[in-house]
Amino acid sequence: MPYAILVVSALLYDLALNLPVGTMPLALLADGTAAPAVAIAMGSGMFAALFGSLPIGALTDRVGRLPMLRASAGLGVLSLFGLAFAHGPVLGGILLGLRSIALVGYMTSEFAYAGEIASKGRAVSGVATLGMIGNLTFATSPAISVFAWQHGIGREQYAWACGLAICGFALLFALPGKFDERRGSATRAPILMHPRWYPAIGFAMACTLQGGVNGALAILTFHQRGIVNGAAIFTASALASFALRYPAGRLVDRFGPRVVALPTALMSAMGCVFAASAHSLVAVVFAGLLLGTSWAAVVPVALGLLFEHSTSRTRGAAMGAYTLAFSAGAAIGASVATLATLAGGGYTVAMTVCAVGPLAVLPYVLRSRRSARILRGIREVATPS
Repeated sequence: MPYAILVVSALLYDLALNLPVGTMPLALLADGTAAPAVAIAMGSGMFAALFGSLPIGALTDRVGRLPMLRASAGLGVLSLFGLAFAHGPVLGGILLGLRSIALVGYMTSEFAYAGEIASKGRAVSGVATLGMIGNLTFATSPAISVFAWQHGIGREQYAWACGLAICGFALLFALPGKFDERRGSATRAPILMHPRWYPAIGFAMACTLQGGVNGALAILTFHQRGIVNGAAIFTASALASFALRYPAGRLVDRFGPRVVALPTALMSAMGCVFAASAHSLVAVVFAGLLLGTSWAAVVPVALGLLFEHSTSRTRGAAMGAYTLAFSAGAAIGASVATLATLAGGGYTVAMTVCAVGPLAVLPYVLRSRRSARILRGIREVATPS
């Protein structure tokens, strides 16, 4: 029952909070904001997530999963309501940053709480499957928002969507406290990062590079190559990832993250190579399927590596490191895209770099077994120090 509550709450909350991704750029342009200022305002959320991930993770361990989950949901409702009335890039950027912090806090505490609900043999697949809700809503909510905008429903859609977010928020008060964990008044400083989490962070960052490059350059590049709908790479990737996330999680539960990391890295590299050279819609879809198949396993592999070296008392910090890895990977990928474009290589060179990333970090992930205290599932290990 608690898991079902988390799923429904996440669905309602994420549907509402992802609406501004689609239409805030349009709203800011309608205010007369210059395009560079729009880009800066929209980018504020990415940087808020990047710098807020680790502190939020440590705070989750300190105050508890449920208090952080509810506080984050409340902040999200307030930021969404504010966006319904805010005008201009400064106030819009501030509210978008608060929205991003709310989402990071929600996901971090949600994953940490879910890790205590799932049975030890299904912990990775249980938590990773929750991430499917975020993928699904991110794929649909911005498009719904743009559709509403095109039919005359402007910023007021955010205010109406607050009803969904509030319903998701209210459901959180039905979650039992027995799965919560907090350090309370512990005298030791909360853990922000632990060296044994580096393999998971490195693997997640390397596999996320392509997301930053595709977000920055894919649509424009495929349009220039004469492909009718370059967004097909995102559709194919999202469908493959959604379909295969749970099976990938079960494979990690059964065989461990390192066994699954090898084919995942190879599939990611192949997807990047095919995308870099895609000059037809069929090639774009095929590349998207490869990338989506890889992405389905990246999340459970990263979670599995983190769960090996985190306990109930440090799970929040581990999930903070998890969100940091994906935020940093996307930001670095966008930077690679910019540098490759300035150098004249564009999308082809940028995606080639992304193909090398997962293969380069793979030996580090595989060798981490030698110094790691490997345990099946998520059996508790000594608290990292």
